[in-house]
Amino acid sequence: MKNWLKHYQWHIISWLIFIIYEYLLVAQVLDINEPLLVYCIHYVINISLFYIHSDFTLNKSLAGHKPDYFKLMALIITEICAFTFISYLADQVIPRSNTPINLISMVIDWKFVFGALWRGIYFILFATAYYFVKRYIHQKQLTAALEKEAIKKELEEKQIAIELSDAKNSYLKAQINPHFLFNTLTYIYNSTHKSEPRAAEAVRYLSKLMRYALECEHGPNIMNLEAEILQVENLLQLTRIKQPDLYINFHYDNGIEQTKIIPLVLLTLTENMVKHGNLSMPDDPGKIDLNLNDGLFTIKTANLINTGLNDTGFHTGLNNIKQRLLHNYGNSAEITYGIKNEYFQVLIKIELHSAIANGADQPPLHSSVTD
Repeated sequence: MKNWLKHYQWHIISWLIFIIYEYLLVAQVLDINEPLLVYCIHYVINISLFYIHSDFTLNKSLAGHKPDYFKLMALIITEICAFTFISYLADQVIPRSNTPINLISMVIDWKFVFGALWRGIYFILFATAYYFVKRYIHQKQLTAALEKEAIKKELEEKQIAIELSDAKNSYLKAQINPHFLFNTLTYIYNSTHKSEPRAAEAVRYLSKLMRYALECEHGPNIMNLEAEILQVENLLQLTRIKQPDLYINFHYDNGIEQTKIIPLVLLTLTENMVKHGNLSMPDDPGKIDLNLNDGLFTIKTANLINTGLNDTGFHTGLNNIKQRLLHNYGNSAEITYGIKNEYFQVLIKIELHSAIANGADQPPLHSSVTD
């Protein structure tokens, strides 16, 4: 009811104003007094004719692709005749509400009939104006909505064109920048490998690591572990050039190199160890262990805590690994890390569905001890 009143509130207000205006005109100016019930019944009939003509007759005749004017004229004549008869009947019956109705004995008041005809035509013209105003507003709203949609679509197309242009530029930059970088690194290596062999070796290892990182960024989602194991060795060799007293024991199962996982996990863990751990103790080196057992792939790392180091951003790489594992493996992978007995330890488990059948015996252990 509340929604109905809200939707038709201006209709109700307009009819009240119109009824008050006519009542004052008839009762006060023309000095015609009729019972209130007579006014109410006639206005119900008048308002009913108004909405029947605007919402039914005109819609049925003009709303289609081809207006049917013959149907329109037939319906208008029917409306006027029905309105005149009902108005006359109401006018004759209401004053005699206590007496039986006798249609045969009724005397036709032609003055009232002609007045009712004019009244019917008056409300039909009023309803026709309302219908065309309403249709004009609807068409205007529809046109505005279509224009808004067209503008929105045009803006979206322009935005897509801009994004496509940016993507093309980024792609060209991605091709140019690494090419320039590797050419520069090659030049530095060729210029220094005789006079500064240690610096040249650092450039060579750095070039390999950067090339691998770029290949991982634009390459497949999963890669053989063999390539990453090689890059871990390169990272350790590069670090050892700057920091000779670097001690890490790197162990992995023989044959594990063909295991496919997402790239940059092992390399990121090693980088975290080198950057944040204490790896300068030959009797207590850092440890990296890779293992594959019945489809369960594990990475374990442990290193002494470097208490004198500012570890701002220490967990950034680990959080990144966690998010990538969740994205690629869901509940089939997990990472845990924390401090235990002065060691920072990390454990990653990945349940690989394409497990390697190892048989009853475990594969021999391959060791690469970096000292």
